[in-house]
Amino acid sequence: MSGISTKEVKKVAVSKELKPGNVVAKINNISIEVTKNPRDNNEEFQIFMELETRPIGGDFLGFDKVFNDPTKGQYLGQTKKIKYANWPISSIKGISKKTGKPFEIIASSKILEFLQKLLTISGNANWLHENDGNFKTFGNMFEAINNARLLNDVYMSWCLGGTESINAKGYTTYYVYLPERRLALNPVGAEGDVTVTTFNADLHIKKDLKKYAVNDDLENGEDAPNPLDILDSKLEVETNDEELFDMLD
Repeated sequence: MSGISTKEVKKVAVSKELKPGNVVAKINNISIEVTKNPRDNNEEFQIFMELETRPIGGDFLGFDKVFNDPTKGQYLGQTKKIKYANWPISSIKGISKKTGKPFEIIASSKILEFLQKLLTISGNANWLHENDGNFKTFGNMFEAINNARLLNDVYMSWCLGGTESINAKGYTTYYVYLPERRLALNPVGAEGDVTVTTFNADLHIKKDLKKYAVNDDLENGEDAPNPLDILDSKLEVETNDEELFDMLD
């Protein structure tokens, strides 16, 4: 009697992109984008990080860094460009609703605080102090960090959140970013840091309800609804800096 045949069993495809969850990954590149708030013309900042997990291993050859051009090299792990947060970093001041006291949050301080954490994890805790006054813009500073490879090849533990949506082909896709602080007090740490927030899909993933509503209507043969008639796409109201200050005060 012959044994059970397994010849027709197909290998499970490896996803190229990281998804929300607890992952271990390094930062291949970090950048910052500066925009103007249309309401008050104040500067807003968004930090982007290109993450890559440890090599998948086995007979996996890697994902082309440039699609269909293996001569440009391969990523040996899963990758994803993520954001520091789902909303820009901005300066804000006002009166705390909880205590009635005035408060002020400075965007540059938040940016430097996050950079200091990453640099400390990577063994470069003194770098910011050693480069006091050396950079005119944050763009220059981030470029110097990349050029010096201060964060490269340092694997960190992450709790990644994001917004779940549906792309044009009907497949689930994720816009990945670090969860807001009230839902993840410590979203990144040294590899193996047990204090890094444990991922919880119910808390750390939001669904793009607008995209899901449109997709459901199309599948049912109905006309796509007017986006203005669809309720807000977030499962919960985003927390702005002022509300966060009230919670932490």
